[in-house]
Amino acid sequence: MLVLCIVFSCNNKQENQISKTADLEKQNTFAPSQVTKIANLPDSLQPKIISLHKMPKPTTVSAGKGEIKMLPVLQNEKGETILDPNGRPFILGDGGKSNFTHFTTDNGLALDAIRCSVKDNNGNLWFGTYGGGVSRYDGKSFTNFTTAHGLPNNVVWSILEDKNGNLWFGTSGGVSRYDGKSFTNFTTIQGLAYNYVNSILEDKSGNLWFGTRGGVSRYNGKSFTNITTAQGLAHNFVNSILEDNNGNIWFGTDVGVSRYDGKSFTNFTTTQGLANNIVINILEDNNGNIWFGTYEGGVSRYDGKSFTGFTTTQGLANNIVNSILEDNNGNLWFGTDGGVSLYDGKSFISFTTAQGLANNIVISILEDNNGNLWFGTYEGGVSRYDGKSFTSFTTTQGLANNAVMSILEDKSGKLWFSTKGVGVSRYDGKSFTNFTTTQGLANNYVNNIVEDKIGNIWFSTGGGASRYDGKSFTNFTTTQGLANNNVVSILEDKSGNLWFSTEGGVSRYDGNSFTNFTTAQGLANNAVYSILEDKSGNFWFSTYDDGVSRYDGKSFTNFTTAQGLAHNTVYNIFEDKIGNIWFSTAGGVSRILRENLEKSQGNTQIAKGEGTISFNNFTTAQGLANDMVFDIVEDTHGNIVIGTNLGITLIPAQSASLPFSEVENKLEYYNKPNGYPIKDINLNAMLCDSKGIIWAGTGSEKTGLVKFDYSALRKNMVPPKLVIQSIKVKDENICWHCLSEKSGKIDNNATPCYITEEVGLFGRQLSTVERDSMKNRFGNIQFDEITKFYPLPQNLVLPYEHNQLSFEFAAIETGRPFMVKYQYMLDGYDNDWSPITDKSNVTFGNIKEGTYIFKLKARSPEVVWSEPITYTFKVLPPWYRTWWAYSIYSLFLLTIFWRVHLLQKAKTIRIEREKTKDRELVQAKEIEKAYHQLENAHKDLEESHQTLKSTQAQLIQSEKMASLGELTAGIAHEIQNPLNFVNNFSEVSNELIDEVLEERKKEKGERDESLEEEILGDLKQNLSKINQHGKRASDIVKGMLEHSRKSTGEKEITDINALCDEYFRLSYHGLRAKNKDFNASIETNFDPNLPKIDIVPQDIGRVLLNLINNAFYAVNEKNLSGLDMYEPKVIITTHLTTNNQIKISIKDNGPGIPDAIKDKIFQPFFTTKPNGQGTGLGLSLSYDIVKAHGGELTVDNNKDEGSIFIIELPLTRLTN
Repeated sequence: MLVLCIVFSCNNKQENQISKTADLEKQNTFAPSQVTKIANLPDSLQPKIISLHKMPKPTTVSAGKGEIKMLPVLQNEKGETILDPNGRPFILGDGGKSNFTHFTTDNGLALDAIRCSVKDNNGNLWFGTYGGGVSRYDGKSFTNFTTAHGLPNNVVWSILEDKNGNLWFGTSGGVSRYDGKSFTNFTTIQGLAYNYVNSILEDKSGNLWFGTRGGVSRYNGKSFTNITTAQGLAHNFVNSILEDNNGNIWFGTDVGVSRYDGKSFTNFTTTQGLANNIVINILEDNNGNIWFGTYEGGVSRYDGKSFTGFTTTQGLANNIVNSILEDNNGNLWFGTDGGVSLYDGKSFISFTTAQGLANNIVISILEDNNGNLWFGTYEGGVSRYDGKSFTSFTTTQGLANNAVMSILEDKSGKLWFSTKGVGVSRYDGKSFTNFTTTQGLANNYVNNIVEDKIGNIWFSTGGGASRYDGKSFTNFTTTQGLANNNVVSILEDKSGNLWFSTEGGVSRYDGNSFTNFTTAQGLANNAVYSILEDKSGNFWFSTYDDGVSRYDGKSFTNFTTAQGLAHNTVYNIFEDKIGNIWFSTAGGVSRILRENLEKSQGNTQIAKGEGTISFNNFTTAQGLANDMVFDIVEDTHGNIVIGTNLGITLIPAQSASLPFSEVENKLEYYNKPNGYPIKDINLNAMLCDSKGIIWAGTGSEKTGLVKFDYSALRKNMVPPKLVIQSIKVKDENICWHCLSEKSGKIDNNATPCYITEEVGLFGRQLSTVERDSMKNRFGNIQFDEITKFYPLPQNLVLPYEHNQLSFEFAAIETGRPFMVKYQYMLDGYDNDWSPITDKSNVTFGNIKEGTYIFKLKARSPEVVWSEPITYTFKVLPPWYRTWWAYSIYSLFLLTIFWRVHLLQKAKTIRIEREKTKDRELVQAKEIEKAYHQLENAHKDLEESHQTLKSTQAQLIQSEKMASLGELTAGIAHEIQNPLNFVNNFSEVSNELIDEVLEERKKEKGERDESLEEEILGDLKQNLSKINQHGKRASDIVKGMLEHSRKSTGEKEITDINALCDEYFRLSYHGLRAKNKDFNASIETNFDPNLPKIDIVPQDIGRVLLNLINNAFYAVNEKNLSGLDMYEPKVIITTHLTTNNQIKISIKDNGPGIPDAIKDKIFQPFFTTKPNGQGTGLGLSLSYDIVKAHGGELTVDNNKDEGSIFIIELPLTRLTN
């Protein structure tokens, strides 16, 4: 930044203040702001009012015309200005120096003399030179091709990329086709008309046309057909070829133009209206017009009917037109011998070396993927034009001085620039008019410019304030009442008063008098940089080192870092369209949001809370380019443009009111590091004009004043095209075609692929010894094909000793390649993507055996990421980890083991043979002894067998007795009931007999015969009941005896329902008798139509009793577990199935049977009951009994919901 010479600076104090600010930020506490009410001040401190009529009159000086300097204009070869038909000159370019970047041999270009250029499908730029061969530029570097690579000649006149991606080069030695691997050359020997090839065209049918100095050659892929004047061509010296939209072929020759419709030629010369017969270039525009660039005749446009000529008279840079291009916006560009001209359909704008072009002889033009234009010049290399977004003005264009301090656009649209020490420059788009003290300006150091409501221009200078009315200057100083002659800035308020900030306070001028305000009235500091009147009518004053003062007409309120301001040195104050107030400081940007101002309702105390003013600060921590901020403006789109010591930081309109913590990823930077010609911005030196153009005064002598047209910026939002350029093994370049078996010539005219690659890698052909050495070292590397243009081996397989790979890569970005960033990873080697880097190479070492995928992606300057590209390769294991090595290891170990085995076996046999004789003697004795022991053991086994059979019988009987015991308990319960009835009725009957006897003892007249009759009736009834219950007890005993008898095996016709009911009750009462706490709900569901069947009732009864007992046991165990709302229940059901089976189901809602033991429950001795509570024979015996009846006993289980035992018995009579 170029600091105002009149403005106070103290670096040490600023540094201390920055430190102080940092401390306050750490504390995050804010002090109340200082408020001074003027009305409360004594008379001695009231603002001083000085009337002009009491003071000497200001000086007035007639200005005159000032010094006028014209912008650079179009001139001819003699240096004479070229005028249009109205006598006006043609302004060059955009008035100033345009944004050109130059590329020469210093940057790697083959030669500075360019003859032709083309952009290929990948975005690479190719330049043919006049003796240096061909250069390919990918944004990262130039790659050059010459005769050493296979070109027939190093003078390249024309370049074309065909539909198959092959590149064709027209040279002074024939035409060459480059397929990305090798060059195939065609000359007159192969049928070419002439070896000087000026132009190349591929028609819609795929035929190639070559314009030579000896006619035209058409190549169909197999042979050449030559066309000359003999077939009707205007001349054999053919400079250019074009195929129009109708399929006609146009040939520009040295004697006019020929149009070929496939059958005949039609020739055009100056006679038909062509500007000149030497036609150098031809182009068809989007509207179908044909344009002819001629030698010394300018340009001719042919609309199908007539020719229209354009020359320097219409603004063309020069009448020798070497090249023509139509850009993506439909503008036509003409490369001439006097610069390059842009034609927008209405007028020409020309660019020459004065605007930054490298050389005025422009031979070729191309447009890259970013919309930038590349001009190949005759001796100046290549110039890239980045568009009109940035144009700079210096003294070369007429500016009074390169240090611009302030900018104003007046009501007529003219721009005023105040400069450091050389007065003021007025710019009308064509010329600069400079005003200094010579014309009446108070001082040549002009800090600020404003225009008042009546059109006067006011200048704040180092010697007072100057007013310019268009004719004369009137100067005001301290003599007229100004607070100080060092005036920094000027503001006209809504009432028409003028405010002057000075080194000695602030002066308000109402046209008649000055009113001065200083620290005495509450101003923070007398050194005031700028003034703002906000939408509410408050005045804000930025000061040096003491923050900001706000004046509401009655009092001053001061804000510093203590209240949250970013820094106490505030250079400028700005209010945007929505009412946010911005402060540019020496420590970043501070902002007060409009809603915060509205909510404060005049409360000037700074604090954290509702209804108070608070500052939002924006620094490098949030993405600001630099914390030294000198100016802030808003453009017509609402973007906030911040001028810093490191160029411009732009906050997009939609983010202008966001918290600064959320804007970092939305910021845009325009400065040198990002490829734009803005180094830094001066204090108060930015303006957005009525057309939306940003004007900025910089601190650079080179750029001076910069014109920034944001709308003209070219932003390429397409992801960058990525290529892997080369692969090194162990940090060595390898010629892959040298290692390939397919490295020979493609045909007789082709250079061997390995030669092209060798020269590209090493700059020369290798010797046979060098080539053989490479094959010996890397010949064991395997791969399939080799890619075109960038020779990469496909399906690469590396031996373990070559397990270090280096990748060289690039994103094809020709606009701002230095802004490209990369990320990469080796899948199988890395765990994650690398950090973002600008390095375009990477090495991976000590790669273990396996298959790997190298992944690469790139980020464009517009922060658009590409999709990853990949490269797959394989590393073989070292020989000692290969399958065959492991096989050898295994075979070796097996051999050792086998040998040891044989030795051990032989040793064992020998020892055993020695022991055999001894063992035979011992064995003879032992055999006899063993015989006797075996005989005794046989007897013992026989006895054990008989004991086991007896035990088995006893166990079975025990199971039966256990069943009987349980049955007996139930029977005892059953007998108890009838016995109780017998006992009760017997006692009652005895009492009734006693009553009868008593009655009998009475006298006959006293006896109650009716009572006796009643008693006798009761006795008879009681005896009947005693008899009934006695029989019941007798039946129960009989049943018990039958159950206890050993089953005879005889079957009887039995009522299954009755049998089930009986044993159901017996089991229940038996369990109740043993356990008074036992209780369960029992339910029967018998089929009344069930027929009787032939069974052994005692055996089936045992089965029923066993299953019912188990069911009651299960529900009782579950009940004892303490489940809430659980009710034990056992249900017995009978019914006849459809296949004539009687089905008996015994269901409980106990815990169920686990699936793991379901298949074991019918096995003998298997039980789930605790030790001592079961023999494990119950279910096994039941299963055998049911099977003996020809039936089935099964279980159906639902875990946690109980189990069902099912007995199925056949109806048919069964034999035993």
